[in-house]
Amino acid sequence: MKKALRVTLCTLVLTLFLVPATFAQSASGGFEAKSDLGVTTIKFSAQGFSNGSASGDIDFSGPISIPDQDVDGDGSGDPSVKEGTLSVHVDVDCMKAEGSRAVLSGIVRSASVDAYVRRRMILTVEDGAELKAPDAFTWGQYQGSEPTWVPSDAELEKDPGVGLQWYATDAERKDDVGVSSAKPVGFDCQSFTLASYALDELSDGSGDIVVKP
Repeated sequence: MKKALRVTLCTLVLTLFLVPATFAQSASGGFEAKSDLGVTTIKFSAQGFSNGSASGDIDFSGPISIPDQDVDGDGSGDPSVKEGTLSVHVDVDCMKAEGSRAVLSGIVRSASVDAYVRRRMILTVEDGAELKAPDAFTWGQYQGSEPTWVPSDAELEKDPGVGLQWYATDAERKDDVGVSSAKPVGFDCQSFTLASYALDELSDGSGDIVVKP
């Protein structure tokens, strides 16, 4: 009887540890979208978890206008616009899904245009199956900016807390990776509500998007 009880308790504990992975949000798909410049191809697969972490990747390839204007006000660039083909691979580190919509974001790890490496890409998708509507999407890329100042206690000549970083975790969960105290710079999947994105519908036969909130 005691042996059976121990087996039951072990099974219960194992089940509790598996719940976060079992109920992970996910979004995946692949499609082609036509524009005035040509055809853009996007493939993606990602999972988001309740502790805020996410994993996956996005592959983007398509024609793009690359402006060299001085949009950052740093004295670089010129007013010309170059036409070219951009291919990027993105490591997803942030994901949020609600209903039929999901937003994924991550850092560009490799690109055919060097200037895009380490920029952040945000991809928002909608699974039209339950809505009986076409799948839809929108995307954007953003150039990150590093802070040029460090917060410190003005009353201390040398603040011992400067540069420290910590993680908030659930003390009852050994598998909780925690949330970092360091705030991300720029935009990510949490920057805007899912309802705020204006999406472009996919044409019939151009691909498929699947969202599981």
